[in-house]
Amino acid sequence: MSGARRARRGWFRKNTAALATLVVAIPLAGWWTTRSDYKSWYSNEPRDPVTVSAGGTSYNGATWYAASVEENPQPSEKGLDQDALPEGTTRIRVYFRLQVDDLSALEGLGGCQVHLRAPDGRIWDETRIADDYQDRPTGCSGGSDDEPSSWRGAAAQYYLKPVAGKPFETVAVFVVPSSVAGSVQPTITWATKLPQYLAFPR
Repeated sequence: MSGARRARRGWFRKNTAALATLVVAIPLAGWWTTRSDYKSWYSNEPRDPVTVSAGGTSYNGATWYAASVEENPQPSEKGLDQDALPEGTTRIRVYFRLQVDDLSALEGLGGCQVHLRAPDGRIWDETRIADDYQDRPTGCSGGSDDEPSSWRGAAAQYYLKPVAGKPFETVAVFVVPSSVAGSVQPTITWATKLPQYLAFPR
């Protein structure tokens, strides 16, 4: 037994430097990993608003105008009943209006993410399945029709391909808690523009 104790003490004595290195290296590695993760998250968090003015704001190759926000909108086709929503929630429809002077700018507008942002920082994504309330193209690059399609009815004009120098409209539909329906603000982000985001005052 005494021999075993002497061997154990000898091993620690021989490896003191290595153990000391581990004591320093493990916390340092954890700190570095946490720092890198936080830096990545912080860089990709939309936190710098570019506010759209009433007269229009130039951003990401387009001129953006004030958004129109509707609470509890009617379906786009007359005669349709409103879809039932979870208790305590409200449907919001937002119309965005923008213009490009060069049609090549439309490519850079693709891939946008449209949200509603509450004053406390909470964010809601748009509702993807909302056909009854979408009477404009979704996204940020406008319509794709070469000529008016009769089956679209009165909304056909909005689905035409954008024309340089002429404003066009898009739409986004959301479902949010009724408690914030009057205060949420439309926003648009692009991965290539973070941490900036486009903010539309109400």
